Amino acid sequence: VRRALDQLRNPVVSSERKGLYIQCFGNFEVFYDGVPVAFERSHTKELLAYLVDRRGALVSTGELVAVLWEDRPDTVSRRSQLRTFISELRRVFTGLGRPDAIVRQRGGVAVKIALTECDYYGFCAGLPEALNLYRGEYMCQYSWAENTTALLDVN
Repeated sequence: VRRALDQLRNPVVSSERKGLYIQCFGNFEVFYDGVPVAFERSHTKELLAYLVDRRGALVSTGELVAVLWEDRPDTVSRRSQLRTFISELRRVFTGLGRPDAIVRQRGGVAVKIALTECDYYGFCAGLPEALNLYRGEYMCQYSWAENTTALLDVN
């Protein structure tokens, strides 16, 4: 009985997840059936991380250029590179059987949060499993994620 009660306070988390899983706590990683998803370019992975951080909100191409290239100017070349990253991201999700996970509309891009399992989304929803996963680190490899980390720490 004691063991059962202990598990209720700290639910047992299966390390073998099925389907698409996005990890935001610690370093940002994407898994499919427990295997890390490979991206050809690091900017493509960062693009996905930013879209996940925005929780389904449509993000303009200008904002994405500003985030991915920080203090560098918004040029035609960078917008062309961004289109390449978006195309790669759509190919990755199509290969995972989720072709509609990335929404592209005129002037912006978003991720459909209902199609992905994500520790960050679970945390925001108040799920006990996700609340136990957060240890004060959120997408550590991206400086722009510090704003969200501060909000998570307040909660």
